[in-house]
Amino acid sequence: MIPLSIVEWLLPSSQSFTGLEKTVKEHVSEARQAKEEHDRKGTQMDIKASVFRYIMGSDMPESERSNERLTAEGILFFAGGTATTARTLTFISYYILSRPDVLARLQEELKDIMAGYPERVPSWSELERLPYLQALIKEGLRRSYGIMHRLPRCSPDVPIQYKQWTIPKNVPVGMSAYFMHNDPSVYPNPLEFTPERWLGDIDPAMTQQFVPFTKGSRNCIGSK
Repeated sequence: MIPLSIVEWLLPSSQSFTGLEKTVKEHVSEARQAKEEHDRKGTQMDIKASVFRYIMGSDMPESERSNERLTAEGILFFAGGTATTARTLTFISYYILSRPDVLARLQEELKDIMAGYPERVPSWSELERLPYLQALIKEGLRRSYGIMHRLPRCSPDVPIQYKQWTIPKNVPVGMSAYFMHNDPSVYPNPLEFTPERWLGDIDPAMTQQFVPFTKGSRNCIGSK
């Protein structure tokens, strides 16, 4: 394995990732030490203090709670909750600031609901009722892509029938969000940032092919 110091020297941009890995390892180590300390004292550890403490205090098999496993899961957890969100917000912010028409329309829609800010902060339910704001968010999610590569899935028990094709069981099937979000038959002029496409009566296919968080039982927890 190449030492991290050499990787960071060859690829300076990797320092953000290695820094994240170091932070996660520290959290995992702290949770394990806390668990061992409480076990020695015969006291109960506060498992709500962190995700890692919760896992350490669970009845999960020890093999599933190794430092390596928890570090890998922690990196995925932290990166998935920061990098993808930051990318989407950056994408949307760029178009708001570079398109005077978008900025003006958003300001007009927010004018009344934000009148009392910061003394009064609008609730999530109130913001969800703002059609243009929601259209901006959806278009930002459509164009920014959370994960672009394919996420293969297998049907372990039965074949899948798709139109005239039968896909045998255990054959990986996947589709890229990039292609689904840039299908011109569903999203006309797909490379253009057009929030208005999400207003009014929209083509049901737009919702069907809208997969920034993927779909199904293994979709991203960030969609909640």
